[in-house]
Amino acid sequence: MLSRIKYIKVFFNDPDKKNYLKILIELLHFAWIKKEIPSDYFRKFLYRTDVLDYKNYLSLNQYYKIISHPEIRLPEIASILNNKLSFAHYSENNNLPTPTVISYNLRNNFFFNNEITTIFTKEDIVLFFEKIFKKTNNDKLFLKLLEGYGGHGYILLDESKLIDQIKTYGNSMLKTSYIHQELVIQHPDINKIYSNSINTLRIDTYIDKKLEAHVLSALIRFGSGNSHVDNTSGGGYSISINADSGKLQGKLRQDVTKGGRVHTKHPDSNVILEDYKIPFFEEACLLAKQASKNLPNRIIGWDIAITKNGPVIIEGNEGPSLHMTDVAYGGYCKHPIIQELLLETNK
Repeated sequence: MLSRIKYIKVFFNDPDKKNYLKILIELLHFAWIKKEIPSDYFRKFLYRTDVLDYKNYLSLNQYYKIISHPEIRLPEIASILNNKLSFAHYSENNNLPTPTVISYNLRNNFFFNNEITTIFTKEDIVLFFEKIFKKTNNDKLFLKLLEGYGGHGYILLDESKLIDQIKTYGNSMLKTSYIHQELVIQHPDINKIYSNSINTLRIDTYIDKKLEAHVLSALIRFGSGNSHVDNTSGGGYSISINADSGKLQGKLRQDVTKGGRVHTKHPDSNVILEDYKIPFFEEACLLAKQASKNLPNRIIGWDIAITKNGPVIIEGNEGPSLHMTDVAYGGYCKHPIIQELLLETNK
């Protein structure tokens, strides 16, 4: 709660505000109808002139009621999603396309080609990855903490920079556990917008009481600057995707925690975003629905990359932050399924 309030300085510096009297009236009304401190009024930019109905947006308490409800979050399924190695193996066994696992380490034990190498020094880590680069013909690997989230704990390992990178990250590798995956080659149409990161679609899915899968909404995130990750927590941006056309719509938005900037073009490539067609969008939605049937947590936020051959699941989030998709959708409370969920979780 307090972490939301401290970003109010972005509000004061924002030139696109409604008048202060209107903001005060809306703020008090939002607090009254939601029956809580209205911190998300600022976090979700509901004070901006382009927000027509602030009442349509989820409050913080509404979000937690949905995401933590025992009939929505299923711990035995969530545990598979929360461990990236478990999720990769589960996906492979169920023919869900995910990045190929080349190797992994569980602290000091490094696994490759069904062999275990116990490592204690940075020099031996270098030797381990030199062997992998040579035998697999890869020159880059994407390393992820087994239980990392929000763009934290990621390493883009480059063969040409291996020694320097192990000097930096070697101790972390020996003290924690990473999955080492083949680098995803992104679709050229996505690269045109931003090529330094894998820019993933976030597709929220919902399993109803008849066990039918639905797509709630979709957006795509883009990195910026020299960032190798697209997460909004890392300074990236997000923009809504029209569910019918598969085209970008609205504005490119940065999270309030990173400044809350808004663009109609990507700030690095200057590509105009409105009506930009996302390749394989329909296939990505179908993949998200299929994956949610394989892992039927009632709500999952799927991060899906688009390659030249189609969509690939990067990961599934069993407790997704609906903040980002709430803003992109224009207020989740007007979504029929979210309305159904709010009724269910208020019982």
